[in-house]
Amino acid sequence: MTSVYTGTRQRCFQQAARHLLETEYGFIRSRRVMDLLAADMENLADEFRPHTATVSPGWMVFTGTKACGGKAHPGKSAGDYLLVTLSWPVLLPDDVAALEQMPPGQQGRQQQRELLKKRLRRIVEHGLQHEDGPVLLTCADLGLMVGRTGGQISRLLIELRQETGQSLLTKGYYFDQGVRPTHKAEIVALYEQGVDEADIARQSRHAQTSVGRYLRDYDRVKLLLRHSIPVEQISSMSGLQPTVVQAYVKLIRQYHPDLLPDSQLAPSGA
Repeated sequence: MTSVYTGTRQRCFQQAARHLLETEYGFIRSRRVMDLLAADMENLADEFRPHTATVSPGWMVFTGTKACGGKAHPGKSAGDYLLVTLSWPVLLPDDVAALEQMPPGQQGRQQQRELLKKRLRRIVEHGLQHEDGPVLLTCADLGLMVGRTGGQISRLLIELRQETGQSLLTKGYYFDQGVRPTHKAEIVALYEQGVDEADIARQSRHAQTSVGRYLRDYDRVKLLLRHSIPVEQISSMSGLQPTVVQAYVKLIRQYHPDLLPDSQLAPSGA
């Protein structure tokens, strides 16, 4: 039923989108399809442009990537993943209060570093625990949020993982886009404790396909060492990058030192 208010009600985003589809995209003939597309466009606009009244001071609206699927493949762009836009707790009143109370000098700089790590952990965990998640950010994303470089963020997250024993997943960490598999240590530790692959994936918050690949590579390196293959030859025989081999050798030295005679031991920093 029409009324004097029909025109007012129809001057909305969906109607504007529908008009755009009708006039500029003539290949879409179905009014029903245009209605559905217009509704989807409005939902996306709401997701990517949330109303500012719903965002608390100190929180930042930022688009992350949902943790789903397996390893990233070459040629896949950031927009090819499932994107989720959230408000993130970047700077809270407690952070400001802590900054105000920090002493000058070296002690103050150290406290600032610890506060930054606390903020990073809070931001990462917010995405992991969100009802629309887990939602992941890259080190570059986190750097933009807190005014640091991606390299600085990466180093701080490595420290946090060592201190907390938690994965604190970033996008590259989850989709295995990094070169050095430092994050595989947690997975191998669970594997050596006899935890099955599905539970390892759940506990480490990694895709099960990625967990399976890490463990197969780990076992391959272990098998080659068992057959007395020199470490420097394992990369060419296995097809793994030398840095990846060295990382696995370091883990094998921890759990199976008998497979590595003194001449085969990888340097501690490998």
